[in-house]
Amino acid sequence: MSRARLDSLTGLRFIAAMLVVLYHAAVTLVPEVYPLVSMGQTGVTFFFMLSGFVLAWSMKPDTPKRQFYWRRFARIWPLHALSASAAVVLALATQGDQSLPRLLASLLLVQAWLGDQHWVYAYNGVSWSLSCEAFFYSVFPFLAVRLSRLEPGKLFRVSAAVFAAAVSLVSVLLAFAPGFDWGALFYTFPAFRIAEFIVGVCLAIAMRKGWKPRFGVGVGAAAAIGSFLILEVVDGIAPWHTAGPLAGALCIPGFALLISAYADRDRCGGRPTFASAPAMVKLGEWSFALYLVHELVLRTALELGPETLAERVTAAVVGIAISIPLAGAAYTFFERPVEARLRNRGSGGGPVADTREPESTPTSTEPQVERTPTGASARG
Repeated sequence: MSRARLDSLTGLRFIAAMLVVLYHAAVTLVPEVYPLVSMGQTGVTFFFMLSGFVLAWSMKPDTPKRQFYWRRFARIWPLHALSASAAVVLALATQGDQSLPRLLASLLLVQAWLGDQHWVYAYNGVSWSLSCEAFFYSVFPFLAVRLSRLEPGKLFRVSAAVFAAAVSLVSVLLAFAPGFDWGALFYTFPAFRIAEFIVGVCLAIAMRKGWKPRFGVGVGAAAAIGSFLILEVVDGIAPWHTAGPLAGALCIPGFALLISAYADRDRCGGRPTFASAPAMVKLGEWSFALYLVHELVLRTALELGPETLAERVTAAVVGIAISIPLAGAAYTFFERPVEARLRNRGSGGGPVADTREPESTPTSTEPQVERTPTGASARG
């Protein structure tokens, strides 16, 4: 099977990143519009699924695990460390929370396992999703080997089982212990969020084995939009602390249709999609940096003290407008060159997948690229 560049998925990454950005803009500065953008948190689900898809799509069985892990480190950690440093400066300047143990937990990408939100969201809050990604990467070489032995039919059954387990777990716990804050535990918990990653891996392997979706990008897009509407319903009927993980799980089928439809369009060389336009691909390449810098910019805007609705809306708009070119600069002058330098140093051994990357947020979702801004924060 030919593994063409999947530029449309790179472009879609920017849209998913902007959903997260708008979600945080509402949470941080303009809570009045929160009901309109609450579905933004599902951008994290999309990124986790895309991360699994791109890694499995580009994997090469002969890639050493050591090389794979080094490439994953080179892909996400340098920019994470830079954004964490900026978060430390912001905390010092605003007399915010300062804790060396929490900073170390964040730098080591173990914060999402700790449960306490003061640790999970310490410093640059969105980095909790990188903690999840680090876990996904650690198991990917072993997971991919086993899943690669399965035919498409069995892969879809595995995906259905994982999806059902995720939805059932949150639903049952909510029914039997509605007063407990399950959302705080599951929304950022790597062992729960890996369900999304596994579905992405299964989908990519199925397509590599020749499975072809019998629907087009229009159906895929409609399914994803329907997922957002599901979140709105969940937000309205479920306690806020359960809406995040439950809605994220419920969005898995819709995002699976979206990813497979656009990937197939690119693979078959069909008519270019809006997401594969050069400008969208470039913005998609910036999406990981955008994900890591936007909340710091919005928090800085909040520190300037906007009070009226007009002032807060202006601060949010300006903050977003600054975040996008700032992300472009971070990608161009730091993220990409540092990653390339580190990858060259470690060329000699990595995992089952070869990626020229751009991670959980790929540079151009190529068969060997992987990059996905993953994450959200506030509730997460």
